[in-house]
Amino acid sequence: MAKDRIFYTEYPDNPPEWYWESGLHDACIIGVETYEFPFDYDKYTAEKNKYDRNMLSLRIDAKGALYDSRVKEIRFYNYKLVPESVDLVSLEPSEKNKVWWLADQLTEHNGKYEFDILLEICVPHQKQFHFKLRFDRAEVDRK
Repeated sequence: MAKDRIFYTEYPDNPPEWYWESGLHDACIIGVETYEFPFDYDKYTAEKNKYDRNMLSLRIDAKGALYDSRVKEIRFYNYKLVPESVDLVSLEPSEKNKVWWLADQLTEHNGKYEFDILLEICVPHQKQFHFKLRFDRAEVDRK
């Protein structure tokens, strides 16, 4: 059985190439979008994870991030929210309603990832919560 690897933004240990090694503490999530890809029956080969089914995009304002201020957008493909996770889409992050990134933890097991982000929202009251998801792959746009 393969051993799980855990990546911390503070102490990265052999992270994937798309991962932000220095951390995104104090970056803001200013937009969240989800997309369901149309199913292509012509390409289906009975391998469920071979094709992208959906995507979650987080637009990031990293100007105020303490470490990595180059990240603009993170896209998670074939994602699934962990049941106890807060629904980030329902919070409607925007330029005026910012959600602050405090820390994250990335775990890989058998080629799949589980991601837990500790976030904070200040409107109407300061509150911290976890946003957790599982996904197959990710892409990061940087400045």
